Amino acid sequence: MEAIGIPGNSTDIVFTVRSYEAGIENRVALPTLCNYMQEAAGISADRLGWGIRALQHEGLTWMLSRLRVSVARYVPWGASVTVRTWPSGMKGKLIAKRCFVGLDEGGEELFRASSEWLYVDIAAQKIARLPETFAGLVPPGTPDIDLPDIGGKFAHLPSVDASAEVLTRRSDLDFNDHVNNVHYVEWMLESAASGDPAELDIVFRTAAKAGEALVSERCAADGARTLHAIRRPSDGAVLATAAMAWR
Repeated sequence: MEAIGIPGNSTDIVFTVRSYEAGIENRVALPTLCNYMQEAAGISADRLGWGIRALQHEGLTWMLSRLRVSVARYVPWGASVTVRTWPSGMKGKLIAKRCFVGLDEGGEELFRASSEWLYVDIAAQKIARLPETFAGLVPPGTPDIDLPDIGGKFAHLPSVDASAEVLTRRSDLDFNDHVNNVHYVEWMLESAASGDPAELDIVFRTAAKAGEALVSERCAADGARTLHAIRRPSDGAVLATAAMAWR
């Protein structure tokens, strides 16, 4: 992939892969990279004056609606990962875009990702229009990351090859009182074959609360691609869909 320059509005956060973040193959897992990106996004937004704590005082918050990730390499326990993130623009008037690049100690790219965020009115639980001032966070020439669409947004499982039951816990909740988005990735991997995804495209549709019984479903698609869904059997709601590409 073509190298990405350093945007003027970017923030670099360094993480060290802890032993409890390394799986049985002694290397960082995809959900951990998603956690790193979420933390870096929060720090970046806070530094730019658009952090969740500031927004919540005004009755607003951010909610992740889509995340696309392409991973070149998973590093081992003890390695350092620098996550560089920046706001990269708007999609219409309702979606804020944010990009990520992961770098190893030598500056070599480990992964890149693009994300879409909704600006939400907490009391009404409705999407709000982004203020015009938000555009000022993205100077002209700011790079964007446009990853291939592998089918997460419109993922439909024609059959179910594997599934795993999930009971949500209070410890799964975030400060929006919803299940944190990274847990959906973890649950999808529970029903997946062993190995590390090379690509992820996940779309978050409906929030889960604590104490809900869910099911993670998977089916094989064309080539080395799988489709995933998190479903709530009590009402049939699909909470998240995804596609993963495997090496």
